[in-house]
Amino acid sequence: MKAQVYVDRLFQDYEDTQELRDFKEEIVANLRERIKELQNKGIPEEEAFEQAVAELGDITQIAEDISKQKRKEVIGQMYIHAKVPMSKYHAIGYVVAVGAILFGLLAALIVNASTGELYTAIASLLPFTAIPVALLVFLRLTQETSRELPMGWQRAALYAVAVGAVVFGLGTAVMLYFMEAKMLEAVYGTLIAFGVPGFCLVAFLVLTEKDRYKPWVKEEERIWAEYYGKKYGEPGWMERRGLLSGALWIVTVAVFMILGFTIGFKYAWLVFLFALAGELLIEYQARAKA
Repeated sequence: MKAQVYVDRLFQDYEDTQELRDFKEEIVANLRERIKELQNKGIPEEEAFEQAVAELGDITQIAEDISKQKRKEVIGQMYIHAKVPMSKYHAIGYVVAVGAILFGLLAALIVNASTGELYTAIASLLPFTAIPVALLVFLRLTQETSRELPMGWQRAALYAVAVGAVVFGLGTAVMLYFMEAKMLEAVYGTLIAFGVPGFCLVAFLVLTEKDRYKPWVKEEERIWAEYYGKKYGEPGWMERRGLLSGALWIVTVAVFMILGFTIGFKYAWLVFLFALAGELLIEYQARAKA
């Protein structure tokens, strides 16, 4: 009984598989046999147990290898059988949406070549972008993939309407900006009427989104999390690394905007090279701590 409790506690943090259960049963049997041999030599039960455990050594690595191998086998099988065929409705929808966008682009080029006015080209392109883009968003969200479950059509429709409103608002604002009688109040009004509500709706949907990943994807993420946790050693360092990286890029964007409006955007982009160098230094420090 004592050997069984000891082995169960020893492997309680490992994934339970049939291979691990068989391994544990073998260890328990060997422990009991060794304890019995030591007791027959006149050694008290407690000392016999401690000596048998000491002779056993560190066997957790074997269990860890068994657990990892089982997870790899499970994930490998899921990868093999993960391909989800696309429904004919989604296939037709994708073809129609992409075809409409291509038709709109060609029509806009023809209009621009014949009139020489950019706003008329944008006006001809707008109907063939806003609706097809919204359709593409709807199709993508309602399609089951190898990694994600499909989203409900009601929520996907809200996403599609929001994205369509943003695209329509931006396109109309650009068209009004390039008109001869340019009226900035009309440009801003269009953005307020379509862009802001669409953006707010997208933000709300994203913030309230539920996890649609399939179980094998979650298991894969858990394995990677364990890997990085061991790789970087200290668990809190990964959190600090993320904060450092986030602060670096926020400062970079702010400096980019300031330099862009002061010395011009032609040279302001160079700040991103320094940001990349800083990111590499942060990664180097993380690896040095590993």
